[in-house]
Amino acid sequence: MIVFNLSCSDCDFSFEGWFENTHDYNKQIKQGLVSCPSCNSIQIRKGLMAPNVAKKSNSKIAKRNKSIASNVKRLKKIIEKEFDYVGDKFTEEAKKIKYGEAKERAIYGEASVEQTKELMDEDIDVLPLPFSTKKTN
Repeated sequence: MIVFNLSCSDCDFSFEGWFENTHDYNKQIKQGLVSCPSCNSIQIRKGLMAPNVAKKSNSKIAKRNKSIASNVKRLKKIIEKEFDYVGDKFTEEAKKIKYGEAKERAIYGEASVEQTKELMDEDIDVLPLPFSTKKTN
């Protein structure tokens, strides 16, 4: 389908017309099948229009978003399998690991912005995850 911006030569009323293709538009105009919705005149002219190229770029964006979502899911599975979940004790546990009070291992959990800044001030590497870490069970 193609959408044309149309206008009436008699009353200057502007409207849209949907056609299968340009040939179909020309055929209907020639047969007098397109009329103005305002005054019923068949003196119709095609206006300026911008090509619709959004579909192609939207499909690229959709593919990229799907790929990103797939990678996030894969990352989440790896972290949940390989890392220890420490919940809201993340800050405390990270400090214990840093200072040798707890076994060194990969952990994940929750931390507030203030807690994250505190960890960074103590040269403890932290990385925000692109998914919720809260356990529901």
